[in-house]
Amino acid sequence: MAEGLSPAKCTLLAIHNASAADVKALHSLSALRHDALPPELLLRVLLTYLPESVEPREYTALVDQVISGAYRDDDRGDVHLDLAPVKDLDEEQARKRVKKAKLLPLKAHSTPPDSTDDIATDFLRHRALRLDSETGLLNLVPQLVEPFLPHHENLASWYIGYVLPLLRLQFEYYPHTPPRPMTLARFEELDAQEVVDFLLSHSLTVEADQHNEIGRDIRGLVGPWAYGHTGRKRRKLSSPHDSSIEDTGDASAAGVEQSEHVWDPVFQWMVLQSHTHFPTITRAVEAWDGPDDVDLGGSTLGAKPPHLDADDQRKLRTRYVQTAFAACYVVEDDTIDTIRRAHSVMSRIAVLLDLAAPDDLDFSADALPKYTSPGSLPHSLDLAQEALLHPSHPITTPTPENYLLLQTVIYSAHVLSSLNYPISPKGVLQLRFQATSEEQTAVLQSLLRSLSKTGGRRDEALWTADRKMVLWLWDWGAGGTDKQTNTSEGVLGRISRQDLEETLLKSFIDTGCYVLAADLYLKSSDGILSHADVEQIVLAKTMEAYDGATNGNRTRGGMKKANDIISAFRSYFPRSSAFREALALITATHALSFYSLTLQHGIPFQPVSIRVSHDPVALLEKVLDQNEGSYTKLDDLIGIARNFITAGLSQANDSDRLISGARDADAVAKAVERRVTFMAVEAALHENDFETAYSYIVNRLTPSSADIKVSSDGAVEPKHARNASKGSSRSQAVEAEDDTSWRAAFLAGRFRPATSSSPSLRRLEQRTELLSLALLLAPVSALTEILAAWRRCEEEMTSLQLAQQQAEEHLDDRADKRLSSSSIPGNFTIQGEQPALLYNQKRREMGRMSGKPSGNEAPVSMFDLTRSAAHALSKNAFPLRGGVSSAADDPLESSVESLVHDNGTLEGEKRVRKRDMVTNVVSGGLASGLGWVLGATPVHQHTREDQT
Repeated sequence: MAEGLSPAKCTLLAIHNASAADVKALHSLSALRHDALPPELLLRVLLTYLPESVEPREYTALVDQVISGAYRDDDRGDVHLDLAPVKDLDEEQARKRVKKAKLLPLKAHSTPPDSTDDIATDFLRHRALRLDSETGLLNLVPQLVEPFLPHHENLASWYIGYVLPLLRLQFEYYPHTPPRPMTLARFEELDAQEVVDFLLSHSLTVEADQHNEIGRDIRGLVGPWAYGHTGRKRRKLSSPHDSSIEDTGDASAAGVEQSEHVWDPVFQWMVLQSHTHFPTITRAVEAWDGPDDVDLGGSTLGAKPPHLDADDQRKLRTRYVQTAFAACYVVEDDTIDTIRRAHSVMSRIAVLLDLAAPDDLDFSADALPKYTSPGSLPHSLDLAQEALLHPSHPITTPTPENYLLLQTVIYSAHVLSSLNYPISPKGVLQLRFQATSEEQTAVLQSLLRSLSKTGGRRDEALWTADRKMVLWLWDWGAGGTDKQTNTSEGVLGRISRQDLEETLLKSFIDTGCYVLAADLYLKSSDGILSHADVEQIVLAKTMEAYDGATNGNRTRGGMKKANDIISAFRSYFPRSSAFREALALITATHALSFYSLTLQHGIPFQPVSIRVSHDPVALLEKVLDQNEGSYTKLDDLIGIARNFITAGLSQANDSDRLISGARDADAVAKAVERRVTFMAVEAALHENDFETAYSYIVNRLTPSSADIKVSSDGAVEPKHARNASKGSSRSQAVEAEDDTSWRAAFLAGRFRPATSSSPSLRRLEQRTELLSLALLLAPVSALTEILAAWRRCEEEMTSLQLAQQQAEEHLDDRADKRLSSSSIPGNFTIQGEQPALLYNQKRREMGRMSGKPSGNEAPVSMFDLTRSAAHALSKNAFPLRGGVSSAADDPLESSVESLVHDNGTLEGEKRVRKRDMVTNVVSGGLASGLGWVLGATPVHQHTREDQT
């Protein structure tokens, strides 16, 4: 029988029965020979050799009796022990086999070294670990462990802390979710943060998010783990120096290392997940009451909720509320739903701090709350996650002041979102505590642009409400302003009040709210913006609209916008030269829009091309070139050019001879007018319209008599002769006029039509007249070229006159022949006599027959040229009635008026007409001038020398 077996043979027999899973035999053996099989040895045999596939309920009674030492016969039953496996072994062999058995220790390698010595706890923990690792049947562990929980506190803590969370996670809370590869042994080795991440990972899934189970998971998964956390990972919530830390607000300065509680990883996880899973954290705050709200499985596990003293409970509640603050401040989602969830968290904080519930988010601009603690906020702030959870952080420490700040931040996010600038609470904090004034201004401009685009032409009421909200964002309703910097405490408080109002004014103008802008900034007496500031902004927005226009017509697009702005505010600035210039620019651009105009490289004309051009008047040259017949609209083109001058634009480069000497506005306008006329002359000639070009030169470009120097004997002294003999006596502006005049006259004088037809005598006379004018006004350097053109014109005229003379003679000869050969009734002539009719008829060609040209039909000589010039000048350059204040200042007028009575008649023996008198004067002057060119002495000087 078993009573005679040695301890070694009893051990071998127990190993044999355990390996065979014969629990009843093993039970009987342990009851019979408990002297040879002490509890620890028998438990090690079970741990090592009893197959894990055996259901725990079959051997829990044996384990219980082994541990307690109280064996009951009814549990064993009538079992016959088979001694055959050890009967034939001698003692030495038995002992050797026992040594080779290599029984496992009761304590698992993951058991904390400072755990108490409890063979039951050690065995059950180790057996549970092997069940899970060898079979993966974690659901068998409760059968093994739960019967022993009421009597073993350490075992209950371990079971609740490690087994219960895994069981609930895999089989109760998320049974249809594929379990993550996590064994019980691996779970025991995780640190606190890894445990929290693992247990709550399923709470972040879509399914969990829909079923709102985060509160249950913290309560039923993390709560048991925190309760069963071993002493190895437990620390006190705070050190004795906490009070000094709270007083100084600087833990590092006090040299105290902050202690960490088992719940701190949970708080850190909540703050971390708020970045991307804020809805989940919101439900956690709403559904979980804090660290004292845990689910340990009830009385069935023999566990009681953790007991916390009042101080620990207060500190954990403070940390929990601080976590809620921090969660709101780190959220990065900028949707309205996120802001409403943050408001929900804020309401929960109010309950936890026993404060008044916040107002609803749907409020009017007049009902915005006021931040009543100005000046208490730091200038800058560390918004890192770790910093926000510091116990002494200035904005997350649970106080009524910080609650008010949180409320203001959430309302600011909602206001900004309602102004079409979505932003998260974290963005509001960054904007308030970390952004510069330039960055805040950029945000303000962005939201105002967004309002302008999405709202179109917003009415006065909408903009009035929006302005109230912007002003609230600036000072948070506190009304306090830093008098030195003109800034405030609000989320846009680093912007000066003047810059804020200027930005608002620009938005009002952009959206066409001119009446509101005038009421607020021109009619109001608060003096926010001066009239000069408003004028500058209005003009800037006008030019912005002008520069952005694609069409010059002021009834469309940007031009209409610019014209509307100027028209709306012009009455408030009646004496503003800048407004007058802007209106002139718009008028000129509008007039220019009726012409087709394409710039170089095929770029269509846009209004901004005028403003960026160094010489806007030059655009008219392109207009004349690209629009056929546009030269006939000279007055319209001159009006455009004059408006360019009125607009204060640069008309030409400094080297431009046209206006470089014009110092006053009238002179500049006159110079520009002459320049445009010259362009029209060129265009007319280009289109073979000589008559229009001739008309423009004679009527618009011929200089006045005051600009022509006349000698004492009545001779005209050309400009080049005066400049050569002495310095110029005229202003540079007058020289510019002459320059335009002679160039235009010379250009038209040498004009030859594109057709092959011969010019008419009248056309040649007009050209000669223009070339004569060019000779009078041109500088010395151009005389040779002008004279060559004049000579060619004279040759053409002589040739044409001879051809006409020959044609007339031919016609006369034919007529004489017809008369001589015909018999006239009643005409009786003597042979050899000419008929009386023919004898008495005056021959028209007498002058030509004699070889001495008479009248205007003779070839034009040099002095005939001067007569032509005088004829032209007598009509345009030398008016003899009025226009000259003193005869002494005008030798020509003096010489003429000395021979003229008040009634317009001449006295003396020889009566000479005014026109002849002027012709003689000009002829003498031109002869003098040309003689100077040829090196001859003027005639009047010969006369003076003869008289002396």
